[in-house]
Amino acid sequence: MDVVVLDNGDRITGEVKKLLSGRLEFKTDKADTIQIKWDAVARLTSTNFFEVILDDAHKLYGALEAPGADGTLRVAAPTGPVDVSLERVAAIERIRQSFWSRLKGSIDLGMSYTSAEERTDWNFKATTSYRTPRWRSSLSAESLYRRSDTSSFDREDLSASLQRLYSGRWLAAVFASGQRNSELALDLRLIAGGGAGFHIVRTVEQDLIALAGLAVSRERFLDDRSDTSSLEAVIGLSYDLYALGGRSFTVTADLAAFPSLTESGRFRLEAGVDIRKELFKDFYLSLRGADSFDNRAEGSEAAKNDFSLTTSIGWSF
Repeated sequence: MDVVVLDNGDRITGEVKKLLSGRLEFKTDKADTIQIKWDAVARLTSTNFFEVILDDAHKLYGALEAPGADGTLRVAAPTGPVDVSLERVAAIERIRQSFWSRLKGSIDLGMSYTSAEERTDWNFKATTSYRTPRWRSSLSAESLYRRSDTSSFDREDLSASLQRLYSGRWLAAVFASGQRNSELALDLRLIAGGGAGFHIVRTVEQDLIALAGLAVSRERFLDDRSDTSSLEAVIGLSYDLYALGGRSFTVTADLAAFPSLTESGRFRLEAGVDIRKELFKDFYLSLRGADSFDNRAEGSEAAKNDFSLTTSIGWSF
């Protein structure tokens, strides 16, 4: 049984879910899950296994033992107990033991209709991730289909990644993806690569990661361009902002540049911003903007740039 003791002396029993954005999510025995301000916590104990991330991005793993004094978190690390000030704790995430309990994900579905243009847009996105103390894997699929009385186009993206997480700010990753975008006259693009990442900022409210690496790609087009293979550099940023204002919301942004190392002057850019606003337990409203740019489309019937803005209802698990 997990126990949280507040600075006013109140003692609450239940289950620690996570700490994020300065709020401890705690499932109580006699009531629903509650949000407790982290600066109101004096002690926290649990026999479950957690990842504890400090303000300098250092990570500790273990159960939460009874500390020697208020304002301190004692982590039962494999090498021995470690005491840290509660003020230094940026995040706490439970690492579960069974395979299915380690899976997390979400499903988004949206549809819009514009009568003036007789245009219908459908968008679908599904993500899942699996986490261990040292590894994180993820898989995502996204599709956008637009149909009007004069034209139609579709965009699909399937991607997977595997990250090796280190105790400090560094991580290593390998990734693969398959893409189709009829607006850019892209029939199929296959990408595989790897690289390294560094947490520039890691606090209770935000996480900014810089990424760099190499990737190989193979492309087939819908217009008269020949199939191509390319070696590309990968330079990117990933940003997560966590906030709580009445109901929780999150902002996720990604930016990746792919300058070609084998095709002179070739440059691609992928960007996306996803804003989620919680509606009620496990359901949320999502607003997503995405942009794809490819300067190689010059001289063909394809557009250089494809931007979309979609809204959807989502469910997380």
